[in-house]
Amino acid sequence: MSPSSTQPLLIEHDVPAGRLSKPTPAIAAAVPTLNGGPRLLKLLDVLFGQQLGSAELEVLVADSQSEDGSLEQVRRRFPGIRLFTVERQRFNHGLVRSALVQAARAPLVAMFSQDAVPVGEHYLTSMAAALDEEHIAGVYARQVPRGDADPLVREMLNRWTPPAADGAPSGPIVRSLARDQQLHALSPQQQMQLARFDNVASMVRAEVVRSLPFPARDFGEDIAWGARVLTAGMSLAYLPTARVEHHHDPMISETFRRNRLAHRQAHSEFGLHSVPDLRHLALALLAGVPGDFKQGPMWALRGLPRRGAALLGQWAGARDASRDAPQDAKESATLH
Repeated sequence: MSPSSTQPLLIEHDVPAGRLSKPTPAIAAAVPTLNGGPRLLKLLDVLFGQQLGSAELEVLVADSQSEDGSLEQVRRRFPGIRLFTVERQRFNHGLVRSALVQAARAPLVAMFSQDAVPVGEHYLTSMAAALDEEHIAGVYARQVPRGDADPLVREMLNRWTPPAADGAPSGPIVRSLARDQQLHALSPQQQMQLARFDNVASMVRAEVVRSLPFPARDFGEDIAWGARVLTAGMSLAYLPTARVEHHHDPMISETFRRNRLAHRQAHSEFGLHSVPDLRHLALALLAGVPGDFKQGPMWALRGLPRRGAALLGQWAGARDASRDAPQDAKESATLH
C-alpha cells in the first residue's frame, strides 16, 4: 500500500489557534482549486464581501497542488481561510467535496467552482433562505456568462439554468418525487431533469451530505447526488434569482471533451442516449442551422463546428458508457 493511500484525502495547513473555540459559523463556502488564477481571487474577494449581518462565514479551499502562484496569493490576501491540500492524482470531484463538507463547521455549505463568482452581496443569504424547509437537501443557482461570452455559450447556459419565468414567484423551484413514484421508472430524460443539481454554484445541508455523501465521480457528482437525494425522499431546489458569473470558452476540443464526459455519465447513471448514431447527429446538426443564421452568417460559421463538436461528444460519451469504458481520471480531474 502506497503512503498516499493511507493518508487522509485532505491535509489542512496553518490551522488557526483556537479555531474550534470560536462560535460555529452560520455558512461555509467550499472551493476545490487547481491553478485558479485571478478568477479564484475574485471569487474569494466577493465571498468575504457578502452581507451576512452578524453571522460568521467559514471558507474552505482544497488545492490540488497548484503551480500558478495562486495558492501563495490566497495565503497572503485571505489569512482567515481554512486551506487544504489534496494530491493531484487523488483528486475526485465527489470525494473532495464530501471531505470539505465533512470538515466544515457550519450547517450550510456553499459549493463553488473556482471560477464561479456570485453576483451581488446577498447571494449567500438568498441561497440559505431557499433551504428554510428541512426537506430540501440542496439548492443550486443560475449561471450567467461573463460579458465576453458568445451566443452559443449564452444559449447553453440559458437552457441549463434558465431565468425565472415571467410572473413566476421569486422563491426556489422545488423538485421531488411524487408519492409512490420511483426515479428509475421514469424515462432517462425525466430522471435527469428531476435530479438536476449543479455544484458550480450550490448550497447543501452539511448533515445530509455527511449521511449521503457525493458519490465518487470524476465528473458529474452533483447530478448523481441529486438522484440519491430524491430516492431518499428529500427534495432539490433551483433558485434562478441567485446568480453566479461562470462560463467556459467554447473551444472545439473543450466542447467535445466536456460533452463526452457529461454524456458518458448521463448514459451510465440514467441510460440517456441523446445521439444514438451518426445519422441522428447529422440531423440534429442541420436542425440547429436556422437558429445559427438568426445570429448572423458569421456566427453560423463559428457556431456550426462547435455545435458539431458538442453533438459528437454526446454520441461518443454514450458509446463509451455502453462499452463499459472506464472514465479517464486524468482528463476529468482538470474540470475544477
